[in-house]
Amino acid sequence: MLSYDDMTERQREVYDYVKNEVVLMLSGARMNEAEAQAVVEGLKVNTKLIFLSLSTNPIAAVTIADLLRVNKTIQNLFLQENQIGDADAVAIADALKVNTTLNDLDLKVNQIGDAGAVAIADALKLNMTLKKLRLDENQIGDAGAVAIANALKLNTTLARLLLVENQIGKAGAQAIAEALTVNTTVTELRLDKNQIGDAGAQAIAEALKVNTTLTELRLHQTQIGDVGAQAIAEALKVNTTLIDLQLSGNQIGDIGAQAIAEALKGNPTGITVDLNSNCIDRAFVQLVKQAQKTKNRGLYLSNDTQFNPLVFSLLPRLASTEDIQAVLGMLTSGLELENQSQSLPALPTEIAELIMDEAYYWQGVQHAKRMHGDQHYTLTVTVPRSVIGNSIRVKTIQVLREWKLCPDTISDCVFDLTVQDEQGAVRYECLVQPTFVDSNLLQLATIWPANHPILRQMREGWQVRVARSKSNEYVRFEALYVGYV
Repeated sequence: MLSYDDMTERQREVYDYVKNEVVLMLSGARMNEAEAQAVVEGLKVNTKLIFLSLSTNPIAAVTIADLLRVNKTIQNLFLQENQIGDADAVAIADALKVNTTLNDLDLKVNQIGDAGAVAIADALKLNMTLKKLRLDENQIGDAGAVAIANALKLNTTLARLLLVENQIGKAGAQAIAEALTVNTTVTELRLDKNQIGDAGAQAIAEALKVNTTLTELRLHQTQIGDVGAQAIAEALKVNTTLIDLQLSGNQIGDIGAQAIAEALKGNPTGITVDLNSNCIDRAFVQLVKQAQKTKNRGLYLSNDTQFNPLVFSLLPRLASTEDIQAVLGMLTSGLELENQSQSLPALPTEIAELIMDEAYYWQGVQHAKRMHGDQHYTLTVTVPRSVIGNSIRVKTIQVLREWKLCPDTISDCVFDLTVQDEQGAVRYECLVQPTFVDSNLLQLATIWPANHPILRQMREGWQVRVARSKSNEYVRFEALYVGYV
């Protein structure tokens, strides 16, 4: 502990400021170690502080956790972009078990995986004051989502749960859906940019038939197609509490859109449903817009944002960790042949791993961008940690682009790709010439280690970036995918 007498003049200045503030905004503050130490000491004695923002800040999460154990006033805590990992999340979660004042915790854009999510879930079973939890843009998979879902069955205070852009798949979505059938406090749920698919959407739809508290549900870019949309439509016929449903950026076609449009005719809540950036035929969109003059006013559709369905067939199907482990397990344990008493011989682990390494069905991470006049976008993907502890090997980088109109020059079509290491240093730059898939409006480029050896060097924390096209005002959609084993 640093005493006031031992502080430098600058440290005392910082300490005196921090100890009396009610709202303290230190996001991105460029503090040296001595100043950070003075901030911590000031926070320990502050008895007025309600709002504390330490996003992008050098103060250790463990130190903040210690503060939460004793502080009796902080209600809002922002810790975005602080490189908080699982160990840090465990420390914060332990503090939440005894904290009785915090009601808004923001842990967006960190490095929290399943282990950290499980710890936070355990805290939610005991903490009865937190009302909003933001875990967007972390590395939470199905195991973490299942743990959080189980906590929601017991928690009676959390109202807003944000899990945007994690690694949650069908199993995680199904667990959350099951929790929604018994939870009576969550009013806002955001699962955008996860891979829940039709199966996850069907489970959530079943939950909506009995849930009476959820008012806002965001499922933007969650790989939902017509099957999932039809299930949601059936739920909307009986749900009387949901008022905001976000389904943009999915793979819903005319069949799913028609089902939702019909369901809205009898829905009494005045719900709004966003179906922009799907694969709905322009003629159908026009029919809906005509009908909106007298009904279906809550259905948002635009011709300009609908995609060529071929776009989604070209996007890679991402393998889950469970898929990879299941296939590897079959190779190493021997595979029983159907209707026969024989089995294929079990392979040595090193040979099985070689087969998996050469496969074309990998785990992956992708960033898809729907253009809505965004002039400054950059597609960015960061190579994640391996959830099973082994080193990651990048197998391919793929970029997909759909144009609204054909670009003026061929040079506008190339993909400007940059690879940076975990320190941010540029390790590779190239212009990738795409292949035209559908006339001149759909382009695909794939790079392999054989032609771009840098892929063999890429590891956890490395980043791939694709700069915007010179003619990006004509771009409707872009996606960047990095596949790895």
